[in-house]
Amino acid sequence: MSSTRTIDISGMHCAACVNRVESELLRVPGVSSATVNLVTNRATVEIGDGVVDEILSRAIITAGYAVEAIYSEGTATDVASLTERIEAPAHEYRASLIIAAPFTAAVMLIGMWGMFNGHTPWVNEVLFVLTIPVLWAGRSFYVGAFRAARHTSATMDTLVSIGTGAAFIASTIATFAPSILPSMAHHTGAYFDSTATIITLVLLGKWLESRAKGRTAEALQSLMELHPTVVRVRRNGVDSDIPAGDVAVGETIVIRPGERIPTDGTIISGSTSVDESMLTGESLPVERSAGDTVIGGSLNTTGSVLVRATAVGSTTVLSGIIRSVERAQQSKAPIQRLADKISSVFVPIVLGIAILTFLGWMIAAPSDVAFTQALTSAIAVLIIACPCALGLATPTAIIVGSGKGAKHGALFAHAAALERLHSITTIVLDKTGTLTDGAPTVQDVYTTDTPSLRVYIDALESGSEHPIAKALVSWAAVPSADRLLASSAQTLPGKGTVGVIGSSRIRIGNEDLMSDAMLIIPAPFRAAAESHAAHGWSTHFVSLNGAVVAAIAVADTLRVSSVDAVARMRTRGLRVVMLTGDKEAAAKHIANAAGIDEVMHSISPDGKANAIEKLQRQGAVVAMVGDGINDAPALAQADVGIAMGSGTDIAKSTADVTLMRADLHTVLDAIDVSRATMRTIRQNLFLAFFYNVLGIPLAAGLLIPLTGMALSPMIAAAAMALSSVTVVTNALRLRISR
Repeated sequence: MSSTRTIDISGMHCAACVNRVESELLRVPGVSSATVNLVTNRATVEIGDGVVDEILSRAIITAGYAVEAIYSEGTATDVASLTERIEAPAHEYRASLIIAAPFTAAVMLIGMWGMFNGHTPWVNEVLFVLTIPVLWAGRSFYVGAFRAARHTSATMDTLVSIGTGAAFIASTIATFAPSILPSMAHHTGAYFDSTATIITLVLLGKWLESRAKGRTAEALQSLMELHPTVVRVRRNGVDSDIPAGDVAVGETIVIRPGERIPTDGTIISGSTSVDESMLTGESLPVERSAGDTVIGGSLNTTGSVLVRATAVGSTTVLSGIIRSVERAQQSKAPIQRLADKISSVFVPIVLGIAILTFLGWMIAAPSDVAFTQALTSAIAVLIIACPCALGLATPTAIIVGSGKGAKHGALFAHAAALERLHSITTIVLDKTGTLTDGAPTVQDVYTTDTPSLRVYIDALESGSEHPIAKALVSWAAVPSADRLLASSAQTLPGKGTVGVIGSSRIRIGNEDLMSDAMLIIPAPFRAAAESHAAHGWSTHFVSLNGAVVAAIAVADTLRVSSVDAVARMRTRGLRVVMLTGDKEAAAKHIANAAGIDEVMHSISPDGKANAIEKLQRQGAVVAMVGDGINDAPALAQADVGIAMGSGTDIAKSTADVTLMRADLHTVLDAIDVSRATMRTIRQNLFLAFFYNVLGIPLAAGLLIPLTGMALSPMIAAAAMALSSVTVVTNALRLRISR
């Protein structure tokens, strides 16, 4: 049996680091998949039986990185620890920057003073001393490069370390053994200024990048902060404040106006308005009174209420939402595969280009400047190349996009769904609970004189959660004292229910259910069904011991928002199709009211998947919107399965996208988020590729023969820092996109 482990890792700086860790984890026998996220510095690993945490830790350590913590599946993430993890690199880079910046400023000032005052013998010695603290401030790059080298790999740390190390060593030789490098012996400052400036600029870039990365997870942090830390409970008539973690199921919680509801529960006294916007995206408060359910994390706005806790801790809806968002943010989109493939060979290729650049200038440049030009250009190539931008291009956008989706009430199960949704051409809508309110009521009953009809219906349908079953039980309204118990009951998806009550065999369902039992529907009942269809009602027949005894009309109400949502879908050029098990007349009645031209009717749950497949064979990219349970085969067949439901469905949903409120406008919101996210990913990948494709040739000295201009290592360092910051900042724009 497989399980999941989430691993916090430290020491990763670029896409090459990610590839290294993933490769080592996938080598572990029993590991079926491993996904590493550079933004969160976390790995998600699917493991089989027999794989212990120590083996996973050893694999990561073998890759050259440190393991901070390992969490088993379902472990709740603590908001403080997540925030600390996201912000920790920024604090570390800031501390290093505080050390490096003043010494670098001193190196630059003294170097400039020496240039304007002619060569002064002691200047280089002073710069040597001042550069050493800067090297110490950037020691993490050298430690990372050493670890990578020990494991025969190369990362961003390798490029920075070789570039700055070569400059420092050459400068040191020119200062203390000038006869070895005569071309640099009389160069004021040698390359100490380049060494110090490169390290400081890279630290500055990593600090800005880390701060921006921290902001990408603000949506998830906002959800986590909805958990109150203290809860007021009523025990034996006495109110007392206790830690939220100590609340048990069944406890009575006192909630006053302005307070967050700490757990899922049922109101047992009082009435109020509840703001659920942070959970469902619903902007208007909803009225709640005794008997109604409330969701933990929502805001009590008006009245004081007593709530009985029905779910606490990791079992609440809010915890489920947080886990869903975390899973999506940790997963990889298919579009990232190209970046991963390039990143896996990027650093070795750059090292090769740097060597060729050095050798090329040693051959082509005049002998008196050959070494200086070769070294400068090679260092610039090493420094300007940025695997970080490639590694951050996709995950930053996925994290911001999935968080934005959650704020709109759309939970993406994984990054692949976030990617696929942007390209859909056809939306297939289930009827009951999707286009309609999902709360049908009995409209008409045609029956022979069967005194026990209501009791039989109640006995057979009372154990079902299906909306139609609930409507029939509500119509039957059998007193508790008169209720019977079915000795057997079986639900046949798309048809109805059969069972035995006492010595009687009962069937309740559509015409197909009757046909399967070879029952004849008498003309009066068939006429009643035709009359029902003319009104847009669906008919459910009842048979008792082989004879049809009732035709019951059930109807659902079209959601107020469905008409406008369907119109918006069609305005955007999307093909809208309704898919239902209802007969033609009833199906077309609802479709016409909703503004839908294409209707697939009289289709069983299994047949819905075949209908989706048929559309796909025609070239359609299909999103199926259904209830997430009865439509499971169709949701699985669709390119994107969207479960329309409420918060209570979140734990059961296996769809690609789960909507936290029953409103088709949320489908459009999810599509908008997907399109904006994919647009941002493409922009980021273009920026990352364009930057490297343009920057590396310039750093190698491509323009020197044409213009005489060379790209200095210091400018290369500034450009490298800017590239990563640009990619992350561009992803953050998603937060304000419409």
